[in-house]
Amino acid sequence: MISYFKGILLSRLLVLILLFLAIRVPLILFNFPLSLAELKYMILGERLADGATLYRDVYDNTAPLAAVIYQLLDVVFGRNILVYRLLASVILFLQGMRLNSILNQNGIFSEKSFLPALLYFVFGSIFFEFDLLSPLLFGLTFLIFSINYLIVPSKEGSSNPKLFKAGFLIGLAALCYLPLMLFLLWAFLALIFFAFNAFRSSLLLLCGFLFPYAVAFTFFLYADTIPNFVQFNLVSAWSLYIKLLLPPLDLIKVLAIPLLFLSFSVFHAIINAPTLNYQLKFLQLMLWWVTVALLVTLAGQTISAISWLLFLPAAAYFGTYLFLRSGRLWITEPFFLVLLGSMVVIRYSFLLPATPFTKLNISQLLVQPDARYAAVKNAKVLVLGDNLNYYTYNQSATPYLNWQLARQDFRQLDTYYGIFKIRRNIAISAPDYIVDEVGLMPELIYKIPDLFSRYERSGKGEIYKRVR
Repeated sequence: MISYFKGILLSRLLVLILLFLAIRVPLILFNFPLSLAELKYMILGERLADGATLYRDVYDNTAPLAAVIYQLLDVVFGRNILVYRLLASVILFLQGMRLNSILNQNGIFSEKSFLPALLYFVFGSIFFEFDLLSPLLFGLTFLIFSINYLIVPSKEGSSNPKLFKAGFLIGLAALCYLPLMLFLLWAFLALIFFAFNAFRSSLLLLCGFLFPYAVAFTFFLYADTIPNFVQFNLVSAWSLYIKLLLPPLDLIKVLAIPLLFLSFSVFHAIINAPTLNYQLKFLQLMLWWVTVALLVTLAGQTISAISWLLFLPAAAYFGTYLFLRSGRLWITEPFFLVLLGSMVVIRYSFLLPATPFTKLNISQLLVQPDARYAAVKNAKVLVLGDNLNYYTYNQSATPYLNWQLARQDFRQLDTYYGIFKIRRNIAISAPDYIVDEVGLMPELIYKIPDLFSRYERSGKGEIYKRVR
């Protein structure tokens, strides 16, 4: 299979597309359970489509450009999980093909091939999380498209538009997923390697990067929500809080093979570095990509299998370098087939008999089918807590979507300003039900009686229903 994709004939592209569809589409059509991340994206898009303004009427740390995309999807398709997952596959396919095109057009390897795209698709399909239409996936798309403007040796005055475009695309990537802003450091290194005037080029790159943020600040200025934009998006994303969404052992089960392959490929590339200066510079640049991707992973606050997306371009490049420089087909062909088989097994491990090696605890990633979450349906709900499962059959009614941000207000119940702010935010669109997972309702009823005394507890549970 490796030897077959060492060319760029149209027939091989068609086979590559069929292979990509064969790997990804069955799981998408299998109606895999809804994930909590997808539920949150849908709720956010739903709120914004109803006329809410991000950071003012919806408290969430999702970057603005990604939020706009979810808003448009809700306007056109509503809560359609199939559309979300098919679109995620389309985006991943475009990323792989664009990266493949960049590497071929710029002579990064000694011969043109579809191997970068092949490896990108295989390693980008190893787990169901890669079917999620995440802000990271959006941002990575802009990041990959920016590579072409950074690795072309520039001449004085002739590359000004390219450098501005590169910075602009990185700015759009950060507006989708803020930690991708760190790849601006990688872009500066690319200028050192390839630019004619590194200082002047850096200014052009920086201007391009700041332009999307200038537009965003202008919008939020007129929306009177710049302080919240700074606090909820620009500041909150850099806390040292890190949460594992998968247990460490399960995360190792999913990513052990890709990480080992990447490590071996990097080691092979360092030992067998290319002799051409341009190719050597690109190899060094991709080594820095791995470093910056690691920093972005740590800055993302949540670590799961989806974090591997950051390393996909590096895995595709170093893997292609490994297979092209190895002339022993009797080794590389079986090696790749074993690699492909392992990726497919990991992706469809839920269909295998439960064993210590195949069983994965993904409860923190999926919406739970608990009966208590279906007790309330088709209503406007406020959840005091970080349990999004209650929104599966309901809509969010207040700005307090992200509890990590919302509790900053609910911690100020001993202040007049805190009480005023909570009352103002909830009274605008009073929810039909309040789910109190943190035990705040008694205090809220006591301190804001005109609003919260309208709610009575349903039975002995944590659900309060508005009765008047």
